[in-house]
Amino acid sequence: MKHVKLSVLALLAILVFAVPAGAGELKIGYADLQKALNTSEAGVNAKESLKKEADRLEKELDAEQAVLKKMKEEIDKKKNVWNKDTLRAKELDFSKQSQAFQKKYVDFNGKLNKIKREKESEIIDELKEVVKEVAKEKGYTFVFEKSTGGLLLGPPEADLTEEVIKRHNKRFRESGK
Repeated sequence: MKHVKLSVLALLAILVFAVPAGAGELKIGYADLQKALNTSEAGVNAKESLKKEADRLEKELDAEQAVLKKMKEEIDKKKNVWNKDTLRAKELDFSKQSQAFQKKYVDFNGKLNKIKREKESEIIDELKEVVKEVAKEKGYTFVFEKSTGGLLLGPPEADLTEEVIKRHNKRFRESGK
């Protein structure tokens, strides 16, 4: 923790002295992109969309699981009545369908995670563009990202997060996504 604080202070010192004398005032801001991702309209919309897809996939898996449960119950109930070949065939069929179900479950989780990562990455990239725009308009020399842990403290007036969210929401509405 001590090393992080020293690293941040050293970085700030380097940045202060690295700005040419004629460059004007050094203005440092920060934005919490994780907060912006979670509270922006695009972020909320993406979460809702992902939840709908997860619910749809869960219903599909639940239906298949119910079929497997019935198969297992039938095997348990009739195993003493069936001959060895019938029992072996039923158990083999159950095993194949169980494996297919497990594969589908893993695939669905992978698919949901991929969709989530892609959408979050897309929104974060958009938010970064808005940060650049706000920083340029307001004359910020440097803007740090708060949620990665590099910034421990900053004055509230240097926090660009709400402005970034507001502008991103406006762009999101205008794009009709």
